[in-house]
Amino acid sequence: MDAPAWTDCEGRRWSTVITVGAIKRVQQLVDVNLLEVFDGQLLNRLADDPVLLANTLYAVCQPQAEERHIDDVAFGELLVGDAIEEAAEALVRGVASFFPQRRRAALERLWTRLTQARTETLTMATNKLDSPLLEQALQTQIQQLSDQIDQRLSEFGSTSGNSPASSASTPAD
Repeated sequence: MDAPAWTDCEGRRWSTVITVGAIKRVQQLVDVNLLEVFDGQLLNRLADDPVLLANTLYAVCQPQAEERHIDDVAFGELLVGDAIEEAAEALVRGVASFFPQRRRAALERLWTRLTQARTETLTMATNKLDSPLLEQALQTQIQQLSDQIDQRLSEFGSTSGNSPASSASTPAD
C-alpha cells in the first residue's frame, strides 16, 4: 500500500503517515485526538472546518514543513481548492493505516459513507439550485418586494399632501 500523501497548491507532496509521534503532536498542537475517529464526529469536523484540517495536517506534517522552512501560516496558504479535499482524504487514509486491519476497514467504510453522504447532499443542492421551482420562488419574492415598494411609495406621496399646515402660517386670533 502506498503511503498516504497529498499535493499542495504549489505542487509539493506531503506524506500523512500517522505514527504515535504524529498523534502526540496533533494532540499537543491542536488539541485533537486522532484516535477518536470512530464516532464520525471528528471526521465531520475535519471535513467541515478547513482551519481545523490545516492545523491538524500541519501537526502531522510538521517535520516535513520544518525541513522545507514552512511555518504553520505558510502551510495553511498551501491548502486551497482541490488540495483541501485531497489532503483530508490523505489524512483519513493515514489515520486508517495506523490501525490494525479490522479497525482500519471499519474506518475506511465510515469515511466512504460520510463522503458519499456529502456528495449526495451537494448533488441535491445543485439540483435544487437548477430547479425551475427556485426560479419561480425568486420571481415571486421579487414581485412581492416590488409591490411593497410601490405601495410604500404611493402611501408616501398621498400622506405628504395631507399634512396639517404649520402654526407659522396659521393666522393669529
